[in-house]
Amino acid sequence: MRLCSLALILCAGLSAAHGARILCLFGVSGKSHNNFFSALTRELANRGHDLTVLTSYPTNKTSANYKEIAVDVMDKVGAVFSPFTHTEENFFSQFGSIIKIFVQTCPYVLQTPQVKPLLNEKFDLVFISMFFNQCFLPFGYLNGAPVITISPGGSFGMGMDMENPEPTSYVPSIFLPFTSKMTFTERVANTVITQLISALGTYYLKPHMHQAAKEFFGPNIPTIEEMEKNISLVIYNNHFSLNSPRPLNPGIIEAGGMHIKEKNEKLSKDLQDFMDGAKDGVIYFSMGSVVQGSQMPKDKLNALLGAFSDLPQRVIFKWETDEMPGRPKNVKIGKWLPQQAILAHPNIRLFITHGGLLSTQEAAYHGVPLVGIPFFGDQQLNVAKSARMGFAVGLDFNTLSKQSVLQAIKTVVNNPSFLKNAQDLKRRVRDQPDKPLDRALFWTEYVLRHNGAPHLRTAATDMRWWQVHLIDVYGAIFTFIFAVLLFDYYLIKWCCCRSKNKPGKAGTSKSAHKGKKKAE
Repeated sequence: MRLCSLALILCAGLSAAHGARILCLFGVSGKSHNNFFSALTRELANRGHDLTVLTSYPTNKTSANYKEIAVDVMDKVGAVFSPFTHTEENFFSQFGSIIKIFVQTCPYVLQTPQVKPLLNEKFDLVFISMFFNQCFLPFGYLNGAPVITISPGGSFGMGMDMENPEPTSYVPSIFLPFTSKMTFTERVANTVITQLISALGTYYLKPHMHQAAKEFFGPNIPTIEEMEKNISLVIYNNHFSLNSPRPLNPGIIEAGGMHIKEKNEKLSKDLQDFMDGAKDGVIYFSMGSVVQGSQMPKDKLNALLGAFSDLPQRVIFKWETDEMPGRPKNVKIGKWLPQQAILAHPNIRLFITHGGLLSTQEAAYHGVPLVGIPFFGDQQLNVAKSARMGFAVGLDFNTLSKQSVLQAIKTVVNNPSFLKNAQDLKRRVRDQPDKPLDRALFWTEYVLRHNGAPHLRTAATDMRWWQVHLIDVYGAIFTFIFAVLLFDYYLIKWCCCRSKNKPGKAGTSKSAHKGKKKAE
């Protein structure tokens, strides 16, 4: 009888994890973000779950249990956001521009006609990208379903992170070019910026998101802060082997690099021949999916091509049009390039990158040194961190010149320490007890098996920010100390005044006596 009961319990647990209906809301995300997300969603579908994926970058590889809902919102963002222009702005201007764009983007996605029918469906689990997607949180609330947030990097400092502690003394903001080893000035700047971003999220971003959510879901939905308390799991595209170590709650899972393929697709014949025949090696140049080389200012492009023409190495250049004006003979262009397969080729010598996290992870996985040219977001942080680890050199796009490009390339290619450090990092990144994708899959199904796994949440999710950071405790302690010191001050002052007054009275009496005696 007991065996039968145990079997029933096990079957119930398995059925809760397998065959679940999962809604994935990635409407506001970059193309590279989608590569990270889809690695997990595709594998969940392979394991028998039924997925509905809202995305700006559909793969068009649908199946009976994998449906995609396409929204073209990120194309609209790209039309108004120019990374080449924003490199000339300071941090506050850059961040202000990003916030203005994305505070409108999630509400815009909600109003697209493809989203409305989702209200009539029932889901067992909801995935939401942490990248400015708070207005989707009511989907979890209305379905009574667990919510998992997934970040293409680390915490953005604006919520949806289960109140995970991130000490600003050694955890740099994702938007700043600092490493975990900060000077006093950097710690001050990091603390101020982190708190400003948190306040901006609380008092600007979330109210806009809540208003948009009320208009779509109805006026009776809870606040964004209340719905954030019900998040069951957070998956970060980080890992301490590459990113700085930091404290993590049980509900925070690091699955950095889960998009990296162990078996890469084959190179096309022309690319294979081009790389195989490079006796001096190959340099790969790509600025990612957002920063397009074909849109680069002419003087910067000429600086790059001038430097490449003086090199003995062959160069593969990600280029979005059919022709490249002034292309040197040793440069091969391609609109779409299998980046991981290129980095895995034995003749690769250097990767010139914008410093995106996924590109940095792929370079680390294959042991390829870098020259980084960051533009915005976490790219400066990633390049600074890579340089500190000794496998990269950073360049400033605003001061880019033929000479600076040549010097950076020759420094990395000709100094064997960069390759050694990259190879050391490769061994460290690969040395994990389980694969990042397997880790993300296990904890996703763990949440399903345990009805949202509320036991993973710390008490911090139900506390106000001043309680989490002990502002009330420190305030009470300092108030008590101040009160004691103030009491002591007045007590000492009173005692001193009294002791002065006593001798004064005795002296007056004695003088009077002397005067009287003299008169006699």
